[in-house]
Amino acid sequence: MKRSLSHPTFLASLAVSAVILVLAMFEPHLFNLFSLDPTPTRQGQYWRIFTANFVHFGWAHTLMNTAALILCTLALLSEMTLQKYVYLLLSSCLVVGLGIYWFNPEYQPYAGLSGAIHGLIVAGLIQTRAYPLWIKATGLLLIMGKLLQENLPGYEATDLQQLIPATVAVESHVYGAIAGAAFALGDGLIQLKKRKP
Repeated sequence: MKRSLSHPTFLASLAVSAVILVLAMFEPHLFNLFSLDPTPTRQGQYWRIFTANFVHFGWAHTLMNTAALILCTLALLSEMTLQKYVYLLLSSCLVVGLGIYWFNPEYQPYAGLSGAIHGLIVAGLIQTRAYPLWIKATGLLLIMGKLLQENLPGYEATDLQQLIPATVAVESHVYGAIAGAAFALGDGLIQLKKRKP
C-alpha cells in the first residue's frame, strides 16, 4: 500500500502527538496527575498505568517521542487499518504500564511513550509487506540487540540522560517489544484462521 500523509494511521499518530503536546503545555499539574507513581496507583489511581505513556519529562523527551511515533507510523504502519492501529497502541501502552507497575516500582514516577513505540516498531516490522524479508529480519535483529544492550549490567543511556531529567526506563522498551510481538503474532493467527475454509 502506498504511504500517504492522509492515511488514517498517520492521522491518528498526529492526533496522539497533538494530545501529548497539549499535556506537555500544562505541566507540572497534569504530569503529577497522570505519571505512574506506585503509591497513588496502589491507592486506586489506576488510570496512571495507562496515562503515564502520554506525559513526559520535559520538552526534549516529548518531542523525541512524538517524532518517533510519527516516523514509525509512516514507515511501518501505513498498511494497518485504523482499528488495528488503535488496538496495537492501546495494548502496548497497557502492557508497558503494567510491566513498570508490577516489576519496576523503582521508577517513581514513570512517564513516556518510548516503551509503546517499541511495540509499534516490532509489530510493524513483523506485519508490514512494504519491505523485503531480509530488511524486516535485520530490523528485528537490531531491535533485539538494542534491547539486550540496554539491559546489560552497567548500561547507561548517557546521551539521552543529558536531555531527560530522569533515569531512562529501559525495561519499558522490553515490555513494549513483547506487546508488539504478541499483537502481531496474535493478529497473524486470527487472519490465518479466517482464511481457512
